[in-house]
Amino acid sequence: MISVLQDWRELGECIETLQRDRLPLHTTPQKNWDHFILRRALAGLEPSASIADLGCGHGLTLEFLRRQGFENLLGIDLSIGWRLRAREALTMYRERRFTRPYRILRGSISESSIAESSISLALSISTIEHGVDIDRFLADSFRILKPGARLFVTTDYWGDKIEVPDSIRAFGMPWRIFDREQIGRLLDSAARIGFEPNEDPIPDCSGAPVVWQGFAYTFIALLLRKPPSRSPHQGNGR
Repeated sequence: MISVLQDWRELGECIETLQRDRLPLHTTPQKNWDHFILRRALAGLEPSASIADLGCGHGLTLEFLRRQGFENLLGIDLSIGWRLRAREALTMYRERRFTRPYRILRGSISESSIAESSISLALSISTIEHGVDIDRFLADSFRILKPGARLFVTTDYWGDKIEVPDSIRAFGMPWRIFDREQIGRLLDSAARIGFEPNEDPIPDCSGAPVVWQGFAYTFIALLLRKPPSRSPHQGNGR
C-alpha cells in the first residue's frame, strides 16, 4: 500500500472521521491523516498484538493506539522527554492504574534492543526524514517483525526534488523531504532486505497541505510486509 495526502479536503474528512469515532486528535492537524491511514494497517490485529512505535516522540501515536484497545505497546526514541512521561503519569492517575500504559525504550530505531521476530506491527510516523539511515532502519524493522507482520511508515514527501539547506534542523537532526526517486530507492532496498516487493504505483501529488520552514509539501504512507514463514509441508517446488 502506498498513499499520499492530496489536499486539505481529504485531511478534513480524516479529522471528521476520527472525531466521530471519538479518537484523540494529533496536535499537528496534518498528522491526523497519518493516524487515519494507520487504522487500515491495524485491521485484523488482536488487542494483545505487539505493536512498536519507532520514533515515538511525545507518545501521541501510542495514546491513539491505546484508545483503540491495544494493550501491548512499545515506544522507542533517541530521547524520552518529559511530555511523554507526563502523559504516562496522567493516564495512570486518571485510570487509577499502577502499571504503565505502554513500555518505553531509549535507543536507535536503526539498531534497537527489541527482540527478534517479536513484533506484530511496527510503525514510524514522520521520523525517517530526520537523519535516519534508511537501509539500517529497514533491516532492523525486518529483524524485529514476526513472519507475516507489517511495517507502516509515513514521511514528508513531494514528487519532485526539494532541496533543503543543511542549516535547517529538526529535533537537532537533519531534515529532508523525500521525492519520488528516493521513495523508489527505499522500496527497492526494502525488497532486497526481504520485504515483499511493492507493486503499487506511487500516487501523484495534487496539493501541498503541509508547510514548514517555508517549504510546501505533503505526506506519504507505505505499508510493507515481511513474508510469512513457510510451513514444514511447503517444498521448494521440486
